[in-house]
Amino acid sequence: MIGLLPSFKERIYLPEQMDAPDCDLQKLERTYIQLAIINRTLSRMTSLLQQHVLADIERIRGGATIAEFGCGGADVLAWLAKEGKRRGLRLHLVGVDSDPRAIVRARANLGRFENARAVVGGLADLQAVGADYVFSNHVLHHIAPDELVSVLSQLRGACNRKLLINDLERSAAAYSLYTTLAALVFHRSYVFADGRLSIRKGFRIPELQKACAAAGYPVETLVQSVRPWRVVIVAPGGHQLRG
Repeated sequence: MIGLLPSFKERIYLPEQMDAPDCDLQKLERTYIQLAIINRTLSRMTSLLQQHVLADIERIRGGATIAEFGCGGADVLAWLAKEGKRRGLRLHLVGVDSDPRAIVRARANLGRFENARAVVGGLADLQAVGADYVFSNHVLHHIAPDELVSVLSQLRGACNRKLLINDLERSAAAYSLYTTLAALVFHRSYVFADGRLSIRKGFRIPELQKACAAAGYPVETLVQSVRPWRVVIVAPGGHQLRG
């Protein structure tokens, strides 16, 4: 079986089917639904937000603007809106995504929350938000290798207090187990093919440490592996803290 696996020594970079402008819209809609399931069960994004963002906001006892870069269908932002209300936090939530199709889905998910919105845009639009916290979930592997350092620099520069990045760890074991799981559970969408490709586009810790250093991240930046097969970056914001 191992001999049939692709190589994971180097990161590859290829386009994913769901990102194609002419992809099947019904399959894309099912993809957003199934990615929300993955976010709830496998991504660790909600627990990371609780640990690194919500606990920080509770500690300083103030309101905060949280922006998600590459928000997709905004299921994580919808969770943040509900969790923030449960905790009595004053949150302003903004999702930014370059794909207008994702924003249609995001606005449907966020429509019932007065403190949340989603906009079509890129890094410049993210920086215009002036967020206290910025996070991304399974977005960094979509960045071309020659743009990685620049994007990391701009992401940190877009927030005042803290940057949280969650992505995929490149691993033969992760690829094999995901292949088995996705084949059983996720059908009639792009989740199976794109998910396997995404793992091959993922990162190893030394690669991200090198990229963060090149982007000027401070020494206190945390770059670590989190189970199951996730890589996480936690860095201080690139702007001065608001008063």
